Amino acid sequence: MFSDSIHLADQLDLPAFVTMFWHMLVFEVPRFLIAIFVIGATEAFRRAEPQPDPVRPLSLSVLMPGHNEGASLRQTVIGLRDQTRSITQVVVVDDGSTDDMMSVGQQLKSEGLIDVFVATGLRGGKSAAANLGLTYCTGDIVIIADIDTSFDRDALEKVTEPFQDPRVGAVAGNLAVRNPNASVIAKFQAIQYLLSISLGRRVTDMLDIVFIVSGAFGAFRREALMSVGGWEVGPGEDADITVKLRRTGWKIRFQPNAWALTDVPDTVLALVRQRLRWNRTLVRVRVRKFARMFDTSRHNFSAADALGTLDIIYFQAILPASFFVYIVWLFAHFGTFAWVILGVVTIVYMTSALISFLIAASVSDHYGRLGLLLYVPGYALFNAYVLRAIAVYAYLDELIFRRSYKDTYVPSRVLNQAEDF
Repeated sequence: MFSDSIHLADQLDLPAFVTMFWHMLVFEVPRFLIAIFVIGATEAFRRAEPQPDPVRPLSLSVLMPGHNEGASLRQTVIGLRDQTRSITQVVVVDDGSTDDMMSVGQQLKSEGLIDVFVATGLRGGKSAAANLGLTYCTGDIVIIADIDTSFDRDALEKVTEPFQDPRVGAVAGNLAVRNPNASVIAKFQAIQYLLSISLGRRVTDMLDIVFIVSGAFGAFRREALMSVGGWEVGPGEDADITVKLRRTGWKIRFQPNAWALTDVPDTVLALVRQRLRWNRTLVRVRVRKFARMFDTSRHNFSAADALGTLDIIYFQAILPASFFVYIVWLFAHFGTFAWVILGVVTIVYMTSALISFLIAASVSDHYGRLGLLLYVPGYALFNAYVLRAIAVYAYLDELIFRRSYKDTYVPSRVLNQAEDF
């Protein structure tokens, strides 16, 4: 099929090419070119901005809420002692764990490795645990991280650098996959993290449309967190609080040199469950809650906020949905010859993924793993035909059944109370 596809691409004139491949030309190519242009333009425009005077040294609290993280807690806390940035305070919240997290936390507290350890005894979800921990935080900057996250030695130093600008309310750290060798599925996600986070968020940072500070590794000005009332009930609490901060005038930055590692699902079933939750969040947060960002009559209307939200909806929802509409259209118009056309589309996807990966690897320091290059074509196929299908299903499921409001990520009693409120 691929040989037929290559022959087809070589024989087509421009009108025929546009007719057959309109979806790719309209939906795929523009964003790819924009990303290449923005990366190529570097950060010259940001360097030209007047820089505010440095503020006083900022104290730092590390907040780690967790549920059943007894196996990871000690290693993570000890690892914080190797950071090049001094830490004022470490706060750990045990969110109703049923393993040995409480005993491990209490032991670390007695050893002086944790400043504050709180065990709720009843699971309330990550947002509740984070908000409880926030009441104990005294640092000017609060780092929130998953307990199973590990950091480069200078990660906290790097992620706090943008706070020298008093307008910055939150900074997203960079994330790489810790377990890429666990399976092919994990390798695909390692590629995706390089493309969507290490490369993609550089672009959004340059355009000032960073719209998510990941709960796995992010830094917040405590004043900013308090000004918006902390985290709301998840799932999607990290996207929710980022939008709230932007809406109240705080700048959000991405720090590409602040690296942390996280484990990703290594089976298809586990990945599907994760992506269903993530994709439902787009409808829950971007559409249901913050659609008013497009209302130009509001006093706090921001063109950048509207553009950033449109970018997310367009490329995370409209693009996947339109791709499957395009496939149906192909077979309706060209019959079995549509397979040959799809072959050309797939070749283009693979080629653009290879180019994007090489760019991402070149700007990702020691995490630009070139050994993943052989898996990029497979990732391109998996992303186009599998992850997009999962996304479309999740959107429809959320729009029709509001499935995120029944997600076990948060205890049902908490979800029900939040929904009633």
